[in-house]
Amino acid sequence: MRTIIALLFTVICASSFAQNTYRFSQFNLAKSLYNPAALATDASYSADLIYRNQWAGIDGAPSTFGFNAAYELMEEMAVGINFYSDKIGLTQTNSFTAQYSYRLIFDKRKYLAFGLGIGGDNYSSDLGSATIIEANDPAFAQSYSKFRVNGSFGMYYRSSNFYAGFSIPQLFQNSSTKISDTRNIERWHYNVISGYFIEVSDNFIFNPNVQLKATWNAPIQGDLVLRGISNNLGFSLGYRTENSLILGMDYMFAKNVRVGYAFNHDFGSLARVKGMSHEICLGLALPYYFNGDGFDRPKYIGRKGGMKMDYSRRYQRLKRRNL
Repeated sequence: MRTIIALLFTVICASSFAQNTYRFSQFNLAKSLYNPAALATDASYSADLIYRNQWAGIDGAPSTFGFNAAYELMEEMAVGINFYSDKIGLTQTNSFTAQYSYRLIFDKRKYLAFGLGIGGDNYSSDLGSATIIEANDPAFAQSYSKFRVNGSFGMYYRSSNFYAGFSIPQLFQNSSTKISDTRNIERWHYNVISGYFIEVSDNFIFNPNVQLKATWNAPIQGDLVLRGISNNLGFSLGYRTENSLILGMDYMFAKNVRVGYAFNHDFGSLARVKGMSHEICLGLALPYYFNGDGFDRPKYIGRKGGMKMDYSRRYQRLKRRNL
């Protein structure tokens, strides 16, 4: 029995190490948690916090806390910090990353950004607090902690009414997949997000958005969310590929504070056992560029109301000089 319990614990811990990239239903409100290239896309100064309590009512169920703060150094550069804590059962992962983003600005409404992050992950497990069958089992006699350097990479494109991003939240994974006798590949997790703004009327904006998460030799996971915005109030209805319904709402106060709530309700035979998942989001900005009164304004606005780094015009000037 002791061998079986120890083996089961080892498998669970190994799986959590390989699958420890987080996923929020309100990803549309805090994109830089996933992607370092998306820093300061909503405001020159911003901070976003998300807490997710998964499978409420079950002891040891996953709970995740994420925080990101961003600052726009200048029109083409931004920096930020990213922190998250993910706990499931006795195992907890804490991660901290410093981020940098550089933008190639094409005109006042379009740019392509590249982002990098560098930091570390700490994996720990409190084995001593486990409830075990055999007392004084040496396999659970002590806790452990492991630290790894990690990094992230991302790309992010934005226009006046469309955005799309691609990112690898953890560049230095501690797991790999063997594809031949002589070659192993890192099991990176790839994240893709995209959304579109459609002005239905003067007082209503339709914002469909999607996120996808993929890794080697595993099913693609995704969320499709349909968000409607009336003035500063938003409502969301979506579907998660793990057979789960997403419902949420968010509200922006005075262009500086944004509060959101979402929950997931699972369908299927395990719905009653798993319970619902709840998620709370709080954002602060000075101020938000976007609000329900005018989504078609440039989503990226410099401090003087426009772009300083217009690379298309710069290219044309250099071309004329060389002629």
